[in-house]
Amino acid sequence: MERFASTRAKAEHALKRALLTIEEDSGGELKPSMTLKQLGKRFLETRRELGRSEGTIETYGYAVTAHITPRVGDLSVAEATPERLQSFLTTVEKESGPGAAKNCRSTLSGMLALAVRNGALAHNPVRELERITQRKQRASTAIPLEELSEFLKKVRNDADLKRWDTVELIEFMLHSGWRVAEVCALTADSVDFAKGTASVEAINVRVKGKGIVRQEFPKTEKSARTTPLPPAAVTLLKDRHERLKPNTNLLFPTPLMRLRDPSNTQREIRDRRDALGYPTLSTHAFRKTVATILDKAGLSATEIADYLGHENPSMTQDVYMNTLKGAGKAAQIMGQQLKGLI
Repeated sequence: MERFASTRAKAEHALKRALLTIEEDSGGELKPSMTLKQLGKRFLETRRELGRSEGTIETYGYAVTAHITPRVGDLSVAEATPERLQSFLTTVEKESGPGAAKNCRSTLSGMLALAVRNGALAHNPVRELERITQRKQRASTAIPLEELSEFLKKVRNDADLKRWDTVELIEFMLHSGWRVAEVCALTADSVDFAKGTASVEAINVRVKGKGIVRQEFPKTEKSARTTPLPPAAVTLLKDRHERLKPNTNLLFPTPLMRLRDPSNTQREIRDRRDALGYPTLSTHAFRKTVATILDKAGLSATEIADYLGHENPSMTQDVYMNTLKGAGKAAQIMGQQLKGLI
């Protein structure tokens, strides 16, 4: 094998590249000479074929189109060495932040794992890269129980939150501990008003080119759960259904009766948190508040995780069998603690 170029250095580089990308006929469908741009496209196709959520595919797709393809897309699979990939991720972190760099690292790991499975690489070079440390952000904190009455009074008197129809959404989150995307996707069909339960069966997500869609499965397997609700929460949902059913089956739509965007809802609360007197307030604060109330009431970590729908791989089968019992106790406690407030 030989290669020619205008200089010795260029010729040596061309020869080394050719030697690296020698392909055997017995290899898989992916080859060492395939570019990362081509591999990224194939990777996204496999994610769709595997039925990954639109949100997950969009996250991977952004890393491929916004960062990987423009910067290292012309590199072949064989040229994707740890040194080159580390330099790429360092640049992304400096220019776009650690979040973007972590997303690119995860996407590259999946792409090159696909190459390994198809015989184009012997091992995944991403395993040798430095871990990216996310900078700690100012975290939201639970609302102290003794402040809940005054907090809810401020929420109910806030003109913007009333105009956005966000007040009762906050009240329901404080009762249920649901994630905001779960609340935004809730329909009357998922509520058993007689039994006093609501089931997490979907979440709202934003998909590029489609807008807000109701994804017919929740965030994780453990997120799919049936939550026993305190009576006040059931009454809140029943009243909303009676009021909204001529226009929609959704229980927390936008004022225009459309699917509610979880990100917009979070932004609404951020916009008003200083006025409410809670500068770190977010929708996650409501889940923390529920967890704090249940913890102080003596529930175990397992029972609290069951109520909130936390994923916990260490849970045993016996724990799962006791899920409904633990959630029922949690609902009773929430009803007692919030009685008269909501």
